Amino acid sequence: MTLHLRAGFWQLYDLNTYGVGRLAWDPDTDPAQVTADWAYRTFSADPGTVAAIGQAMALSRSAVTKGLYIGPYAERSVRALGLEPPPMMWIFEWDILTGDSAALGSIYAVSAGRVDAAIDEGEQAVVLARRMRDLVAATDPATWRDAALRERLVRTLDYQVDLFETLAAYREMVLRHAQWLDTGSGAAYDGWRRAEVAYREARDAHRQRYGADLDLPAYNFTAADLGAERAHRDPAMAWAARALLALILVVVLLGLRGRGPGGAAARGLLLGAVAPWRVAALPAPASNLDRVLVWLVPALLLVASRLVFTWFAAPAHLLVTLGGWALFALVVRLVLGRRDPFHLWAVVGGVALLRTAVLLAALAGRGPGGYWFAFWTAPTSRAVYLTVAFAAFCWLFVATAMVLRDRYGLLRRRAVGLTLCAAGVPLGVLSALVAVVGLERALTVWNDQLALLPWGLSRILGITVHLGIPTDLPVYAAVAGAALAGLGLFLSLGRRHRGRPATAGAGLPAALAGP
Repeated sequence: MTLHLRAGFWQLYDLNTYGVGRLAWDPDTDPAQVTADWAYRTFSADPGTVAAIGQAMALSRSAVTKGLYIGPYAERSVRALGLEPPPMMWIFEWDILTGDSAALGSIYAVSAGRVDAAIDEGEQAVVLARRMRDLVAATDPATWRDAALRERLVRTLDYQVDLFETLAAYREMVLRHAQWLDTGSGAAYDGWRRAEVAYREARDAHRQRYGADLDLPAYNFTAADLGAERAHRDPAMAWAARALLALILVVVLLGLRGRGPGGAAARGLLLGAVAPWRVAALPAPASNLDRVLVWLVPALLLVASRLVFTWFAAPAHLLVTLGGWALFALVVRLVLGRRDPFHLWAVVGGVALLRTAVLLAALAGRGPGGYWFAFWTAPTSRAVYLTVAFAAFCWLFVATAMVLRDRYGLLRRRAVGLTLCAAGVPLGVLSALVAVVGLERALTVWNDQLALLPWGLSRILGITVHLGIPTDLPVYAAVAGAALAGLGLFLSLGRRHRGRPATAGAGLPAALAGP
């Protein structure tokens, strides 16, 4: 409506149009003279008032570039995910203050070594905005053609001061948080916590003052708050990860000892994780406690680690990851029928603990924030972690096929086939679920809960469109899962067992040796 020159303070915004027209007519025109002529025609014929407005506008470029941009980042050309992010990356599309780890981590990484200068720019912008406001407020209302226009200009400059104060607090908060994630510095941590308090106070005041103002609308802090809430939990999540790692260490120590309450379960889990070919030789435990602990301990640690990884704030991520583990475990358990599942749970649970330990080791330093900071900014660390984590994930299928063959007497082809089937079922089911929900919607929910990519991406551009992700990808994955399960079933046809396994005497039913 402002562009129609009928609503809002359009006289101010018309300066750009007026200035472009004057410079197009005569490129050698002094911009200061253009501003003076515009102020004379629009606001006042008084030389003092025109001069004050001209001085305020002369400060505006410096105020805006310092207040709306993070200089050390904005002056660099940056590429990420095959795209060239804009220089105002921390403010996504006009008025959405971002809180995602990808943008903020990258901004810090590019600005590293100049963090103090970047923070100082925010304070300098506030000083400039106040100077602009004071220059105009000091003019005599009687010298204006319309006192209402003076009041509007002063209100606009008040808004600029208030906004820059809020942005300066947020800038310091996110940069100090990233600095703490990067260095672990106590000074950075203290600065982050102080700035967090200042930001929340400034944000609340900004919303209260401008939340219902159509001419001077409050900024959108939804994404910033999502990121700030998760960042606030990072220290607690780091301690939780350390505690869970300590519990895994207790399981390892009990497994090395192999005696006492829970000793058989711990021994099975330890061998299942690092030497699944030795699980077949383990005697079946006589204690029901060991039979419960062998699956309960890995399940609890698996769930707890994923809760820590998601700041206890991303049920969508838990549904996919824990759902995948549960479906895999269900299928391989059904394969056994009435046979004793202890050795199967020892292997599946042991690998789950191994994979969990890898994740917790990455979280123990600075929590999920540190994990994602390294993911976005440290290519070597990212490559090493992904390699180890993926190897641990693939180890699950190797170990499962191994225990099905060695302990439960399945032929190698059948053991491999049933393992493939167990891998294909969660891939197919979960991909089909995402296909039903819609990939864009699923990615939006997932991203909103984890705050990884800009919150406004899905609402303005679309994640799949902006990143070039095929929307039919879940359908392809579901088909691949079904094909994998079908291939596994085909390989499992034929003779089921290779006879009684050598270690079958310890607690296994005699029917295991039958066809």
